Amino acid sequence: MGVCEKKDPSGNRLVNDDIHRAPIMDDPEKKQPVYDYDVETALPQFPPTIAGMEEDLNLTGNRYSWLLTIFYIAYVTFGFAAFMWKIMPPHQWAAITALSWGIAATCQAAVQNWEGLMALRFLLGMSEVAFGPGIPYLLSFFYRRRELGFRCGLFFSTGPLANTFAGALAYGITSGHSKLANWRLLFLVEGCPSLLAAVLAWRFLPDSPSSARFLTEEEKEVARARSLRQSGERERSSKIDWKDLARTLLDAKAWITALMYFSCNVSFSSLPVFLPTVLKDMGFTSINAQGLTAPPYFASFLVTIATTWMADRLQQRGLTITFLSLIGAVGYVLLTVCKSVGVRYAGVFLAAIGVFPSIANILPWVLNNQGSDSRRGMGIVILNLIGQCGPFLGTNIFPASDGPHYIRGQSICAAFMFLTTALALALRTLLVRENRRLDKQHGTQAEREAWGWNKNDSIAEENYGAGFRFVLYNGIRFSITDVSPPTARTMPTVYQDRAAISLYDAQFSAGSRRPIPPDIIDQVVDRLVGFQITCDDFGVPAENISVLATEATRTAPKSEEFRARIKDRTGWEVRLLSKEDEGRIGALGIASSASSVAGIAMDLGGGSTQITWVVEKDGVVTTSPKGSFSFPYGAAALTKRLEQAKGEGKKAEKALKEEMIRNFQDAYQALEIPEILSKTAKALGRFDLYLCGGGFRGWGYVLMKQSKVDPYPIPIINGFRVRRGDFHDTVSVLDVVSDSDERIFGVSKRRASQIPAVAVLVNVIMDALPDITHIQFSQGGVREGFLFDRIPQEVRAQDPLLAASLPYASPSSDAIRELLASALPTSSPIASCHTPATFSPQLVGALANLLFAHSRVPRESRSAVALHSTTTGILASVNTLSHAVRALIALILCERWAGDLAPTDQTFHRQLIRCVSAQEAWWCQYLGRVATLIGDMHPAGRVPETNWRIRLETGWESIVKKNERCDLLRLKVKCNQDVAAPVLLDSLQEMAEKVEKVGKRKNWIKDYGVRVGVTIC
Repeated sequence: MGVCEKKDPSGNRLVNDDIHRAPIMDDPEKKQPVYDYDVETALPQFPPTIAGMEEDLNLTGNRYSWLLTIFYIAYVTFGFAAFMWKIMPPHQWAAITALSWGIAATCQAAVQNWEGLMALRFLLGMSEVAFGPGIPYLLSFFYRRRELGFRCGLFFSTGPLANTFAGALAYGITSGHSKLANWRLLFLVEGCPSLLAAVLAWRFLPDSPSSARFLTEEEKEVARARSLRQSGERERSSKIDWKDLARTLLDAKAWITALMYFSCNVSFSSLPVFLPTVLKDMGFTSINAQGLTAPPYFASFLVTIATTWMADRLQQRGLTITFLSLIGAVGYVLLTVCKSVGVRYAGVFLAAIGVFPSIANILPWVLNNQGSDSRRGMGIVILNLIGQCGPFLGTNIFPASDGPHYIRGQSICAAFMFLTTALALALRTLLVRENRRLDKQHGTQAEREAWGWNKNDSIAEENYGAGFRFVLYNGIRFSITDVSPPTARTMPTVYQDRAAISLYDAQFSAGSRRPIPPDIIDQVVDRLVGFQITCDDFGVPAENISVLATEATRTAPKSEEFRARIKDRTGWEVRLLSKEDEGRIGALGIASSASSVAGIAMDLGGGSTQITWVVEKDGVVTTSPKGSFSFPYGAAALTKRLEQAKGEGKKAEKALKEEMIRNFQDAYQALEIPEILSKTAKALGRFDLYLCGGGFRGWGYVLMKQSKVDPYPIPIINGFRVRRGDFHDTVSVLDVVSDSDERIFGVSKRRASQIPAVAVLVNVIMDALPDITHIQFSQGGVREGFLFDRIPQEVRAQDPLLAASLPYASPSSDAIRELLASALPTSSPIASCHTPATFSPQLVGALANLLFAHSRVPRESRSAVALHSTTTGILASVNTLSHAVRALIALILCERWAGDLAPTDQTFHRQLIRCVSAQEAWWCQYLGRVATLIGDMHPAGRVPETNWRIRLETGWESIVKKNERCDLLRLKVKCNQDVAAPVLLDSLQEMAEKVEKVGKRKNWIKDYGVRVGVTIC
């Protein structure tokens, strides 16, 4: 690099600021090249007369300009390729694009004509648009909004950094005397490293936090949680939400940023290409001009990193872009109007540090203001579609005829940088207005922090994604329940609704509480007024309406004023539940959700979690005399505390977990577990933990998702039961949430965002309560417990399965029940075969009630309707059944109607069988066929008290099969031939044969079965 000053031919220093053209040497071999190339192209940006390329490829006329233009045509045309980062695993797509770019760039060294180079340049543009714009998109999968800009800045800063050394590197490569033409050698040197980069990308680039080899499991969990905080999704999804694409097309923010990108690209594309020429025409020699490009580019490199970091830190990206584009505009103004070399060179500095950093800040601003992967991808597509048209103008506004000042080109660049300033201010104004609207609707910035978002996350930005919108609310529930006989025990819900309003989130901010905001109060009151109208529609007596308030209202500042507003508008008194009542009634809710309960009960809300013990026997529900212990470890609250602890370091995180374990252990000791509970647990060989509350239910639905029975056939959380090991497998649960491309049934994005916090709570519970062996999920909560507390003890003592099935009972259901029970034998003498313990008298009684419930259904649909009766049919709304009972009833009733199923129902049937044991599944077949026999003999469900038709008896016989003695179940069907018609006797014989077939080995379930013989007498 020569000395950076101007000299006349005699060697004397010039003392004035007049512009003098540098002497140009006539010997082509000794011409000093002006080497530079745009970081986004593979074409060396030096005059085509250099190194023989013009002569070799016949670059006459505007052919060289076309080599620049064709690249951007491909860049604009294939901008949609950014979506491939979402559709394909990123490591594969990065490797493919890097490989294709490297091949195209390397093959340029072998071209023999202009046409071939044009084709390769087009392919090069395709490869680059598939790679370059997708990198910020990929980074958005890993980094939160407040961190994304700096990472994008690191990526884009390589542009000016490469330009800093590009000229010297190109000069060094092409100034030698290799056997290859110098320009061909340059292409080889450019393209070959990309081939190696493709291999490295395939091998080392992670697709998601869970696949990052350099992260520990704990660090992966942190990364997933961070991803949820940004977008509501733990991992990238390969599916595109077409509705999100349409919304982005209608989003003004996407188009404004695209216009900003276009404006910046006019200067961005022209500056690296023509800056050496501009400097040379300022009077410097070619080699000095080339050297003088390095300092502005290096300054731009530093400013790019600094401003992207600062914009993340301050969350003022709009003002940052405004400031930078204004600096760039001033730089171009100096280049346009000033004649002094020093001032113009200062203008070069200002232009460089304004243009490149502006681009680096625009890209993350696009990603910041779109709230899902699909929307961010579409934002990038729009950005490229509009923005990459800028180079078409930028590369054609510095014709040689405008030298040495290039006023037209500099003026156009200045104008577009001023336009970028105006657009940045306009967009920021729009975002401020929209944020104010959201503040008015949902609360202030401090409230959003309480809802799980950092206080800096939404300054001058709006995120339409679920992570922003739906994180606001837990829900206020409304329901109307029928507690009239005969189904009072099951408390069937005839109406239910939910308002997405969380009073806890609305009042909690920055570690302190404030009164419930007026707009939230208005929303609550309006919904209650609407519910009042609904109660009138259903004819609910006014004295039967109760409004219950728990911790969020009980402890809210100015709670009295809030409750007074409700009473003024509705006339309803709000009943505040004390801390003790809330725990007791929550335990009653758990007791209402099963036929028998004995164990530890926990309720997980948004702000707190309660723990107590509960025992229900003969309708009497007993809980700990100490009430329940409540801790501030609700799903939302714990998510916030964990985020704070992780920010403070591992010691703080460890201290929080130790605090939680200590609190639960102390509570367990203080609850004074009764002796009856310990004896029950010992007799059954298990100690149960009952869970209710939205956070725990979300965990349960994920366990369903990862169940060995996949897909899990029962969509109801109540009664879902798992062993301790499965419940405690937090790593698998987190993997299911992060790896699932589809939304998990029953788990909203809000619930999914809380899964990491619930995982910590689960680990703590299992560490603090080592005696727990089984966990059962419950739908019951405060609402159900309040109603259960009000119904008489004799009603609470009823079996909920019998109560739920009673409306469908036939006139002779008791006689039908006796027939079914008589078909179930005692234990066999040889193999000790017996009916499962789950085939209780209550189950048999419910089957008797349901035996004719589907008789009016068309014959070809009866089996299918019966099979779905407990999941989507007549018993689906009964929230008191375990999953095992649901499966048993469905399988028996399906077999009762001959079990003739369509292919889709056959799949469902197989999945239900997997929900029970092989023993239970076989006895379902047997009892179902016996039920068919009974139904055929009594098609109306009426059993005459005097003129009986059939009676059943069972016994065990010993037979020899394959030289082995084995049991045979003998079913004797006594038929009253004086009453039964011949046609009924024929049907009886046919059904007896079907009952016998269930005992054939081919009909056994997983090698379990019993040989059956039927005798009609």
